[in-house]
Amino acid sequence: MGVKPGPDRIFNYKVKHDPEHIKQLHMLRRDQMLAKQTEKQEALVELETRAKEVLGTTGVPTYSYVAYLNFCREVWKKKNRFSGESLARETRAIMAKWIARELREDVLIKLRREVLTIPEATTQESSQ
Repeated sequence: MGVKPGPDRIFNYKVKHDPEHIKQLHMLRRDQMLAKQTEKQEALVELETRAKEVLGTTGVPTYSYVAYLNFCREVWKKKNRFSGESLARETRAIMAKWIARELREDVLIKLRREVLTIPEATTQESSQ
C-alpha cells in the first residue's frame, strides 16, 4: 500500500471541510437525527414523569426532586449504553456518588427498581 502524496491529502482535507459538502451530509442525516432525538426526548419525559410520581410517595421534600431526577437521568444514560453486570457496576458507582451527596439510599433504590427497572445493583441490598 502506497502513501498518498501531499496534494491528494490537501484536496481531501478541503473537500471534507467544504461548507457545501458538510451541509449535504447534514441534510442526508437530518430526518434520521430528528426522529432519534424525538424518540429519546419522549422516553426521557416519560421517565421523569414516573420518577416524580414515585418521589411523591416517598416523603422527600419537593426542593430535592431536582437531585433525584438528576440521578435518574444519569442512570438512564448509562442504561442506554450498558447492560448486565456492566450496568450494575455503573449503577453502584452512581448511587454511591448521590448517597455521598446526601440523597436517601432507600429512595434511590426505589427509583432504580420502579422507574429505571434495574434490579439488585448494590451488594448491600442483597443482604437486606
